[in-house]
Amino acid sequence: MTRVARADEVIELIDIIRRSFTDVSIDKAIEDSFGNIIGKAWHERKAADIKRDCTLNPEGIFVKVIDGKIAGFITTFLDKDSSTGRIPHLAVSPEYQGKGVGKELLNHTLKYIKQSGMKLMRIEVLSHNKAALAMYTKAGFKKMSKQLHLAMLSDKYKG
Repeated sequence: MTRVARADEVIELIDIIRRSFTDVSIDKAIEDSFGNIIGKAWHERKAADIKRDCTLNPEGIFVKVIDGKIAGFITTFLDKDSSTGRIPHLAVSPEYQGKGVGKELLNHTLKYIKQSGMKLMRIEVLSHNKAALAMYTKAGFKKMSKQLHLAMLSDKYKG
């Protein structure tokens, strides 16, 4: 069953993202390169993102429940000014990956965005996340460009 997430489930969503994004998080890659530079681990920073998503559009946070357990979730943001529905996060617990959970969440969310009157749907994915990239292109998303993520410690700036 796919349904709207409840506010009391945020901790579960954060745990799912911590367990499922270790290889596909830019925040984790930055931490691996520079270390823990602000006293918060990558997954703590990602937790703040999830909490923000849940506050901005609580009716657009969906969970897939299997046998009473949240198997995955997806977050949305509806930008009415640009008529764009954005999907900031889609995460599936490792034990449910490869079983259609992400696809079901994505399809549910795309219907929600369309029914909300948005004209454009957007999602971002790291290029090495091949499974997600394949799922998104199969759903109809087109590659628009490649974006590089660059990072530098501020004390390295010579200006």
